[in-house]
Amino acid sequence: MAGEAETAKQEIGFVVGPGAAAMFEKLQAGFGVNSNAAVLRKALALADIAAGNADDDHILRIIDQRNNHLEVQLAKAQNDS
Repeated sequence: MAGEAETAKQEIGFVVGPGAAAMFEKLQAGFGVNSNAAVLRKALALADIAAGNADDDHILRIIDQRNNHLEVQLAKAQNDS
């Protein structure tokens, strides 16, 4: 691997409450992974896709397999106070 640039890794630590810990466990099963770090990587990738596909009003509109519509506001619109 001579000549290849090594990717710098940064360690980030945080403490979560029981609700978040339960959510990590649920998401591990949902994402098919076995670590909280893997959950965060998947969630960040999904958030990046969501942010890139939101409308100008910062709303992501999701239509599920049963044609149910869900709107998620990702950010406060810039003209909101």
